[in-house]
Amino acid sequence: MIGDDRNRSLPARATPARESGRLGTGAEIGTVLGSKYELGGSRLLNSSIDLGWRSSVTAEVRRHEDLHCAPFVQQVNEVIIALSGSAQIRRRADGAEQKFLSRPGSACICPRGVAVKYLHIHAGSLDMLHLYLPQDLFGNLACLDNSPIDSGLMYTGGFYDPLVQQIGVAIAEEMQTAGSTGRILLDSLGVALAARMLQNYMRQDSNSFTDVYLDGKSAGGLDRTRLNRVLEFMSQNIDADISLEELASVACLSVYHFARAFKLATGSAPFHYFTDLRLSRAKALLIDPGKTVEDVAFSTGFSSGTNFARAFKKSVGVSPTRFRNDR
Repeated sequence: MIGDDRNRSLPARATPARESGRLGTGAEIGTVLGSKYELGGSRLLNSSIDLGWRSSVTAEVRRHEDLHCAPFVQQVNEVIIALSGSAQIRRRADGAEQKFLSRPGSACICPRGVAVKYLHIHAGSLDMLHLYLPQDLFGNLACLDNSPIDSGLMYTGGFYDPLVQQIGVAIAEEMQTAGSTGRILLDSLGVALAARMLQNYMRQDSNSFTDVYLDGKSAGGLDRTRLNRVLEFMSQNIDADISLEELASVACLSVYHFARAFKLATGSAPFHYFTDLRLSRAKALLIDPGKTVEDVAFSTGFSSGTNFARAFKKSVGVSPTRFRNDR
């Protein structure tokens, strides 16, 4: 997890994430998703775009020390989670000013279409995770892609939600280690975050839910035929950077519906199941003395021997080398 050492050296300046038209956030192609922060004096530390994670969600870790944003109309649905540090935040849209001390775990929501009069972060330093979600929250809200109206989420800040915090920490940690399942993890946790937004942070006058949302809430787990197709696809692509969208397509379901149905059928989220599948394959390969640990890492989709060893020890309890020697 990103620590609280405010004196650590900063990495080279990362490239701001841009809306490519593929991410489904509803912004125009070429939009810099965090442009208001760039102009206001923020520093981008890391982004999912730089990591090559072409997910439906874009994630940025930013450092805010003296941020002053001019008035803007929000272009995307955004959830912000404080990771470390503390600072005062003042912001206002149509209602009363929202003023609070932000500390690790506090969160804010800024929906697409909201006209923000001002945003100030001062009297401290914050590292924050910014998550840009699809406008329709994975097909759950009846929104037109180019509609100027907002998505129906609340404009709220300074709240503490254990699930939102847990999702933010998991994504930030994966970004820091550049793990091998980053893309599918970001997809999966983005769906979980969207579900939380739909459950707890919608306005009373929000847009109507779609059939995708209603069907996903009432449906059971994946049937055996669909599940077998998905598991076979995972097994055949054990070394690939697959996405949740690809798995949902194999099952012929929406991303939201698939994520829920897969967990009901297996007891695990897709990215957990896929990671466990990779590690099971790795155990079998480690028995072969002719394969190095690095060979096994790359054969099972890990980006490096170091990342593989970290994930293996976390799951199995011993290093790959120790596992091999104990056979």
